[in-house]
Amino acid sequence: MPTFRNALLSFFAVGLLSPIAIASTHTVTVFQCVNKNQKQVNISLVNEQYIYQFGKLNQKPDIVITRKPEQLEGRYLNPKGDTGTAQIYEMDFRNGNYIYTISSSYFDSKHEAQVDVYQNDKLLTTINCLPNTIVDNLSEHIFDLPSDH
Repeated sequence: MPTFRNALLSFFAVGLLSPIAIASTHTVTVFQCVNKNQKQVNISLVNEQYIYQFGKLNQKPDIVITRKPEQLEGRYLNPKGDTGTAQIYEMDFRNGNYIYTISSSYFDSKHEAQVDVYQNDKLLTTINCLPNTIVDNLSEHIFDLPSDH
């Protein structure tokens, strides 16, 4: 008959293995924001795959696209203009004839983010992110993706 002590030891022994199990299902938020219509864009890295999700807050997403890094395109632009230098990070998710381009732009101290949706290379819509909702870690991932250059 198992004693409480043995049950407790078994519990802790399994607990010691859990960081390995957790590491294999670790989720990293790459990008996230909400637009004025309370729809959220979320890009996560889960098990070495990027997942794009879009839909109403706290509901099942309308769109879910899962891609390996080699299936994505990334760009880093550093244009210089009259008013200074900008840094722009972009990530493209392709889904059939659609392309979802996530853009994060830094102009001096101003940060803007948006998602442009294209069908057959024609811009359908732009989803502008509300500034206070942006979680942006694109710069930490963009250089791991193939570029279109």
